[in-house]
Amino acid sequence: MRKKTTAFTVILIIAVVIVQLYLRVPEVQEKIATYTEADFNEENIYSDLDTLAQRLDEEILKGEESFTVYLKDMDVDEINQINSSLNGIFGSGETYQQVGAVGDSYKKVKITIRRTINYYVLKACKDGNGIPENQSKADRLYEVVRQVLDSVITDDMTDYDKEVALHDYLVSHCRYSEDTTQEPESDIYRAYGALVDGDAVCNGYAEAMQLLLMCVGVNTQFVIGTADGVDHAWNLVELDGNWYHMDATWDDPLPDQGDNVLHPYFNVTDDIMKKNHEWIAEDYPAASHMEYNYYVKSQNYFSDFDSYKDSAYEVMVSHGNRTYEAVIQNYEESEEDMQFLFDGSYRYNSISWQTFGEGKYHVLVLHAQ
Repeated sequence: MRKKTTAFTVILIIAVVIVQLYLRVPEVQEKIATYTEADFNEENIYSDLDTLAQRLDEEILKGEESFTVYLKDMDVDEINQINSSLNGIFGSGETYQQVGAVGDSYKKVKITIRRTINYYVLKACKDGNGIPENQSKADRLYEVVRQVLDSVITDDMTDYDKEVALHDYLVSHCRYSEDTTQEPESDIYRAYGALVDGDAVCNGYAEAMQLLLMCVGVNTQFVIGTADGVDHAWNLVELDGNWYHMDATWDDPLPDQGDNVLHPYFNVTDDIMKKNHEWIAEDYPAASHMEYNYYVKSQNYFSDFDSYKDSAYEVMVSHGNRTYEAVIQNYEESEEDMQFLFDGSYRYNSISWQTFGEGKYHVLVLHAQ
């Protein structure tokens, strides 16, 4: 009888173990499911803020309300700083919440998105989307953008032509703001200030150029850096697969001169910009071409002063134009060089000139009144 009891006890223990193992199957399956989620792949794992910020920019432009990623060796608190890595033109991250984990190394995080009025304007221009009823400033900005595009853009324009037209419109219709406000949400820092109010600082100029160019299908990037040691923003523009720097702020004369538009910083290379601008070069595409530089395209790029003088005389004296811009390579400024202009001084009350740049990129701008 004791043997039967022992055998029964062994059978009972085995049965209990089997039941326990069976009950643990869902837990094991749950862990396996966590490790094999469809979105747990290399493209969705991030270990630095800059790369994650690029993904956030992409999701904003795709129109997503939220998206999930996996953080490797990063704390959720760290991504609260992600907006400092964004230009924020079309939106930013709003909330960040951990919603799961894979082992000890990977945290699954849900990021929700907040859009700016620029986003709604871009989608209205590109996709014909309506402006939400509660977005009155977006509606007003879209109205102005539409007016600009209708007035200066035509169907037969190349991307370069569009860039010139939009650059010249912005520079001639916006003045550099003298407002000393430090409020980061002020319109002087936004495309709205540049296009609707006609009053902005560099960030507003660059935002406006970004928005206008993207509305007409020209690829562009917003660049954050410094100019002469002061915080600054400008654009990189892609034409035929090559990138060019374009700084509309520095092409707008101070004090404001209305329709007087300059082009010293229109489609220049990294080397030219580095003379007085600084930026984190590895964060942006390289710019090394001059094919679409304003002066190259307009055939006002000269290797010596004599060839420049012939062209300037033709434009200023013979034709009576009031402004002439050109590049003279390796030019050293001399008042004596400008004596030829006085042959036609009877046309004007005065003639003056400005110079920009140095070395092989020396811009000379003549003004007559």
